[in-house]
Amino acid sequence: MKLLRTHWFVLAGALLLFVRKPWALHTPQLHAEDGSVFLLQDDLFGAPVVFEPYAGYLHLIPRLVAWLASHTVDVAWWPALYNGAAFLFTVALLARIASPRLDVPGKPWLALALVLVTHTGEAFINLTNLQWVTAFFLLLPLFMKPATSWLGYLVDYSLLLLIGLTGPFAIVFLPLYVWRAWRQRDRHAFGALSVIAACAAVQLTFMVRTDFPGGAAPGSSHPDVFLAVIACRLFIWPVFGLSAAFTESVWGRGLFGCAALLALLAWSLRPHPRRAERAQLVAAFVLITLACVARARPDRWETMNLVNGDRYFYIPRVLVAWLLIWEFDAAPRAIAYTARALCVCGVLINLPGLQLPAPPDYRWAENCAPIRQGVPGKVPTLPEGWLLEYPGRPRK
Repeated sequence: MKLLRTHWFVLAGALLLFVRKPWALHTPQLHAEDGSVFLLQDDLFGAPVVFEPYAGYLHLIPRLVAWLASHTVDVAWWPALYNGAAFLFTVALLARIASPRLDVPGKPWLALALVLVTHTGEAFINLTNLQWVTAFFLLLPLFMKPATSWLGYLVDYSLLLLIGLTGPFAIVFLPLYVWRAWRQRDRHAFGALSVIAACAAVQLTFMVRTDFPGGAAPGSSHPDVFLAVIACRLFIWPVFGLSAAFTESVWGRGLFGCAALLALLAWSLRPHPRRAERAQLVAAFVLITLACVARARPDRWETMNLVNGDRYFYIPRVLVAWLLIWEFDAAPRAIAYTARALCVCGVLINLPGLQLPAPPDYRWAENCAPIRQGVPGKVPTLPEGWLLEYPGRPRK
């Protein structure tokens, strides 16, 4: 019975994930760099491309999945294997939260927040953006008890290595592992720190060698839009719905939402038996938000929108939900009821948009013949208007 009570939310989360984006599994298609980077480069260069950086860092999981697909199934099934792998990694994350080694309050709600939090859906069930979901595998060990067997340690370190080499998040969260090692000063904490530090060093080495395109011209900063983007993406839209994110003035939305976020962060740091865990979550929120804002540069957007670059705000949005969930048992009780009301409000108001609309079906199985034959061709993929320009396979 205890096992069932512990794991029911894993099944519920998997079902909700499918409900949110069913077409990604029953009509799978490639999404953006799924085809133009991971499929194409694996097809042309083979296994060595697994350790080839893209956008300044390694993407180990997508590279491995692309290699596995090309060596196991026909081209027509590659999108199904890509999306299926992304789905399974997300479910594995939910199962990781269910681990008895994770001793934190509200575990079922933390897991469900991962799939229920409102967003455009681009982070779900595709290889290109899977890194935004798997990044949570790097956060969970900060709150988990040490493994009790060599197999447990092997799983822990293997996950850290796999995820640390998939995306730049080992760099972002490295300070948290340093903090934990300094506080705990045990073999497990220093072992995890060593793995994360190694992954961060590898990713940072690639990043410093990459020239990223510059932003807008100097003098084009828009502080009102910046505050509104942060406020609406991380608080107003997730809690009060999409329409609320476009009411009142830009300054008004920005100041209200950012004030609410700052109040939540400050309250989370109050004296409390679980203050250390909450402080780590607050620090994670600050680190990932700063990193994503630095990459997305909303301070240079001329107008506020809630679509472009939404993947950059998925992790901090979930962390805000987690901080609210950890207030469900707060004292005074008014705080607990307020936190519960905000979460329920966010779910109910955004419920009409829970299931993401299906995109056009580009009939991959019918159009992927050039890839199967190794001849030049153009294959339409997602998002709408994206074209995989296949150059043909070099003759051996």
